[in-house]
Amino acid sequence: MTNPNISSLSDRELLIETQRVAGTERQTTAALVALLAEVDTRRLYLGEGYSSLFAFCTRALHLSEQAAYGRITAARAARRFPTILSRLAEGAISLTTVGLLAPHLTDDNHEAIIDAARGRSKRDVERLVAAIQPQPDIPSSIRALPVTPPVP
Repeated sequence: MTNPNISSLSDRELLIETQRVAGTERQTTAALVALLAEVDTRRLYLGEGYSSLFAFCTRALHLSEQAAYGRITAARAARRFPTILSRLAEGAISLTTVGLLAPHLTDDNHEAIIDAARGRSKRDVERLVAAIQPQPDIPSSIRALPVTPPVP
């Protein structure tokens, strides 16, 4: 940002700058995910004294546990399906979406599923996942209720 005093921006300038920074954040997140995928592939965290990529992310990169988990999940999914990176960068999908979809993506379905998730809310993506892999119905059961003795 060229003007460090945010309060001096006009309303329009503030909105434009906010949109610009949000776009930059998406691109930076996609770049970080790509880098983490390569660090994971090469297992470079071991040479830095960390037992796992998660430990590297939380201790060396100072990411929160949730942020580390989401980015690692996305990195591993993106290693298998590189289209995830471009979709993250353009804002078509989020890290949350990738986390929900990753366990269900295959070589045959990943493009269709990622396209179906484009621009969807978390709830919509959860519905999409439910349609991909529906859970069996809970078996109905009948049980006797305890009999309470009448009050004298």
